[in-house]
Amino acid sequence: MSIKVFFIACEASGDAHGAHLIEQLRSLDPAIECLGLGGLKMKRAGMPLITDMTSLSALGFGDVVRQYFTYRRIFYRALAEARRFKPDVIVVIDSPAFNLRFAKKIYTEFPIVYYISPQIWAWGEQRIHLIKRVVSKMLCILPFEEEIYEKAGVPYEFVGHPLLDEINITQSRQVLRNQWKINQDRLAIGLLPGSREKEIKRILPVMLDTAVLLKAEFPEAIFFVTSSPNVRREIYDGILKNYPGLELRFQTYSHDLVAAFDFALVTSGTATLETTLLGVPFFLLYKTSWSTYFLGSHLVQVEHLGLANLLAEKTLVPEFIQQKAKPKAIAQKAIEFLWNDEAMNKMRFELLEIRKKLGEKGASRRAARTIYAFGLSKCSQANSG
Repeated sequence: MSIKVFFIACEASGDAHGAHLIEQLRSLDPAIECLGLGGLKMKRAGMPLITDMTSLSALGFGDVVRQYFTYRRIFYRALAEARRFKPDVIVVIDSPAFNLRFAKKIYTEFPIVYYISPQIWAWGEQRIHLIKRVVSKMLCILPFEEEIYEKAGVPYEFVGHPLLDEINITQSRQVLRNQWKINQDRLAIGLLPGSREKEIKRILPVMLDTAVLLKAEFPEAIFFVTSSPNVRREIYDGILKNYPGLELRFQTYSHDLVAAFDFALVTSGTATLETTLLGVPFFLLYKTSWSTYFLGSHLVQVEHLGLANLLAEKTLVPEFIQQKAKPKAIAQKAIEFLWNDEAMNKMRFELLEIRKKLGEKGASRRAARTIYAFGLSKCSQANSG
C-alpha cells in the first residue's frame, strides 16, 4: 500500500531539505507518489513540480507585496492541485508566510506535517494558536523549540537538524586548501552574499567594499565570492566589475570550499549555520528593504539574528544588520579579530561546540518515518472506509 505526499517548499534551503525527505521516503517505499511546489533538487529526487518556487526572488515583506499576484496565483493553483491529487499527508517546509496560510485553507481535508518550524521564538508566539489548530505534527530541528510546543500542547517530534547529514567533510583543512589552490601563506576570506538576487545586490557590494579595506591591512589576503545556482552570472559580473584591483576568485558555493576559509563574511540565512557547523570564524551581515526592516524590528523578539548566537546564548558572532552594515565598521572589527589568534581559535572551538546541541545525524530519515506513518494511517482509514 503506497502513499501520496504533497510537498510545499518555497526557498532554496527548503528545496534541499525536501529532496532529502523524498529520497528517504522512497527508501521506505519506492512506489510513493509525490507532487507539489519546490525546486530543481526536489524535481531530481522524483517529485513533479507544479511551480519552481526557487526561481522567484522575494526578500522580505516589500518584495512579497510587489509580487503579490504571482504568489496569489501559485497559492490557489497549489490548493486546486492538492485537492485533485488527494494526498494522504501534506508536508510544508519552513516559509510560514505561505505555508501557514496554505495549511489554514486545507487542514480540515488533509493532515499537515510541518518540517522546519516557523521561528516563533523570534517573532513572538502569536502564531502558536494557529499552528495548534492547523498542524497535525510539528517536526522540530532546534532543541529549544521542544519546550515551546510542549507548553502550547502542539504535537511535535524533535528530529535533529538536517544540516548534520548534509555537512560531511572528510578531508583535512590542509588538503582542502590544496584542493582550492590556497597557499599556506595566504589569508583565505570568504564572501557569502546569499542565494537570492536581491540579497546579492544589496549585500555583496558591502562585502566587497569591506574586502578593499581588509586588503590594505592584509596584502596576502585572497577573497572568494561564492555563487548560488539560483542567481544569474551577470548579476555577479555587474557588481564584481567595479572592483578590478581586488584579487577575487568566483566559485560555486560548497561546504568543501567554505571549510578551507580562514574567515568569512556571511549573509544571514542557512549559510550562517553551515559556516558554524564547519567551524569557520565569521561575521554575520544582513540588509533588506527599509519596509521589511521597519516591520521586522517591531516584531522580532530576540536579541540576536544569527542561530549561532541564539544557540550559544550570547554574542559569539558579531552581527552587522541594516544601517550597521557599513564597510568601515565591519573592516575595523574584522582587522582586530584577524590579528587576534586567541580570539579566532576561541570562536572556532565554540562554533564546533554548537554542533553538539543539534542532535544526532539522521534528521531526514527520522522525519520521513514520521511522515510515512501519517500517510499510512490516513491511507488505511480511507481503505477501511
